Amino acid sequence: MQISISEDQKKKYYLTLHEFSIPLKSALDIMSNFNLILAYGLERLNFGMHQWAEVDRFPSFDYNDPYIPYDTKNFYFLATNSIYIREPNKACPWTVLPPSLNEIYFDTMLKKIKEYEHSYDKENSEYHFNKGMVYANLGVAQAAQRKIDEGFANILKALIEDFGYSSSKKPEYDTFKRNLFTQFEDEYMKKHLHTIIPQLNIPGISQVEQFVDNFLDSLNDDQRAFFDFTFARIIQNWDIWKDKENGFTANRLLAYTQDFCLFNEDYLKSKIPQAVLQRQPYWVLDGLIIEGFKVNKTDLSRCGANTMADLDKLLTSDLSGQNQLLKCLRILLTLRNYSSHNVSGGTSGNCFYARYEEILKELIRAMCYIGLL
Repeated sequence: MQISISEDQKKKYYLTLHEFSIPLKSALDIMSNFNLILAYGLERLNFGMHQWAEVDRFPSFDYNDPYIPYDTKNFYFLATNSIYIREPNKACPWTVLPPSLNEIYFDTMLKKIKEYEHSYDKENSEYHFNKGMVYANLGVAQAAQRKIDEGFANILKALIEDFGYSSSKKPEYDTFKRNLFTQFEDEYMKKHLHTIIPQLNIPGISQVEQFVDNFLDSLNDDQRAFFDFTFARIIQNWDIWKDKENGFTANRLLAYTQDFCLFNEDYLKSKIPQAVLQRQPYWVLDGLIIEGFKVNKTDLSRCGANTMADLDKLLTSDLSGQNQLLKCLRILLTLRNYSSHNVSGGTSGNCFYARYEEILKELIRAMCYIGLL
């Protein structure tokens, strides 16, 4: 059926020139005022860097062996930062403006600092400032927009800049203990795990929040960063898919699920004694005892699919299984094997997408059982 729209009807939907000018002027005013903030921040930064390096003549910063107390390491940047951020809960550009503009401000400042460092020629060597504060604020602004790759990386860079002040000398470890990082881990990971795990009724897990904390703390730095990133991406893409399915998100959801299976594979390997690993491949699981149940190699046979149709059959069958441990391990193995050889996604007519929430719970169940080893 086709319906025609008259010219008079169309005109009712158009903006008048006056209506268009109002938002345009507002947008121009916003950018003009923001550019004033940027210019003032750069002015104070240029002064701070010149004063620090060329007037007060502090030596180049070495984060392996810092020469100045922690609370004064960023004095060259103090005014530039104070222009934009005040104490928590106080009105300032950081709290008023959207994270996207906060990112632009600190990214601009970081580029200016690097430009100064690279252009400073004293005895043919570069000059280095401590960039912990600017990296940290940039990373937080990016993570707040779910730019997780860039955000997490810049938060880690901030901790590396402060390496010399860490008593453990391992800033990657300290990252996961500081609010700079935990605020995002709490929101993107822990909140969801605290909701999902109680639904699984796993023997051996009574205090869910304590279990989650112990699980995260048991991971090495690479595992924890990989898990946090992957899990956040899964939740993000599942929300996108539920809003409107599309081929790109289908691919991303499958790929991040593969990464989650890869994490569980690495996590399992780290839990199995070296003596066992030397006798057989760790992924066979033959003879592994989990919560009193002995897994046999035959229990996990035929966990592989070459087509989406094959995957549908296996997932549908395994989701109906009665043994919770074998069910979750079979689903984990099947998706690991399938995802490793296929990049195309499917549609909501496929079991993987139609029952994804159930499947994700089973993958989390497998992770929890591995954690109980």
